[in-house]
Amino acid sequence: MTATTTERLVDLRRAALGDLRAIDFRSPARDYWADEAAVHDRFVAVWAGLDDAAWRLPGAAPSDAGGPDWSLLDHVGHVVDWWELASGYIADVVGGSPWPTDDDYYEAGDFNAFNEQRRPRFADVAPAELRSRGLGAHDRVVGIARSLPLEMIRSDAAWGWVHQVLHGHAIDHLTVLEPWADALRQRQIGNDPFGPDPQPVRAALAAGRERFWATADSILADFDRLMATTPDRAWTAPTDAPWTFADHVAHLAGWFVEGTRALEEHRPGGPWADLPPEGLDAFNDRQVRAARGTAPADLRTAYATGATRLSTAIRAMTDDEWLDPEGFSWAYEDLHGHIRAHHAMIGPWGARIAWPSSAANPEEDR
Repeated sequence: MTATTTERLVDLRRAALGDLRAIDFRSPARDYWADEAAVHDRFVAVWAGLDDAAWRLPGAAPSDAGGPDWSLLDHVGHVVDWWELASGYIADVVGGSPWPTDDDYYEAGDFNAFNEQRRPRFADVAPAELRSRGLGAHDRVVGIARSLPLEMIRSDAAWGWVHQVLHGHAIDHLTVLEPWADALRQRQIGNDPFGPDPQPVRAALAAGRERFWATADSILADFDRLMATTPDRAWTAPTDAPWTFADHVAHLAGWFVEGTRALEEHRPGGPWADLPPEGLDAFNDRQVRAARGTAPADLRTAYATGATRLSTAIRAMTDDEWLDPEGFSWAYEDLHGHIRAHHAMIGPWGARIAWPSSAANPEEDR
């Protein structure tokens, strides 16, 4: 088997990044745009399941220009920035201009200084807005670049200005972002809030409530998008965990009911509801088994109804209940914490649903 044949068998969406780095993407034997589409799928899947707070957490990588450590948001903003820049200079080339030089964009040829200088442009952009902006920017730059002959793209003058803002750039950043995002998902599953303690304090109770609901809106919207984009046929397909997607949704909806009951039945000064006497694992197993066979439409309705009822019960909490760690736990754990944890568990699986089957194993489950 030749090296070129071996390269063709590498599944760019799933293979180790080291395998991707060994590929000569400039080779005329490669399908340039199929390669770009595959690596782009992998890039946009890197943040699957992560909430907004995870995007801004520093530590993904140190700055190469002496600034603060970069976050996931910094990395994605940087990639989007170069898609936007490339749309301009590639369009200029299509119109007859020469390819730019390093000095046209970098600070006296200093790539790192240029990127650090542009980093603040994205600092205040919300993750959802950045994702939407990135989708548009990527579509534009690919649309313009597709008008170029492949011989031109592979030329010395163009290669660094086209490939290095498309799949070459994505692979570079995936090297940092894939392990970083995996670590963040594990922390999110463990209920790390990626910031201050979400429990309000009396001196700032009103602000704490506002923060709670602003965060809830984002968390609920993210999971709603996952449910909306998961086709019914996939709800009972295997995920990365023992449960199906339907199991996860049924479980969340079931605990919305438990949390609502605990909050609605609590009386001032009285004890809070006990956890299931058989233990959480046994209770969850029984709960999920009882819901199996429920149609996705009915599960979506149960989830939405449960989330609304729980939110109503939380809004009715007294100040003392908000400040009581046990009371706040029934609110926070059954809304924020629970959705965040399960989204982190199944987000990557959800991102892969639309991927084609592995080239190495066409029959594999997605």
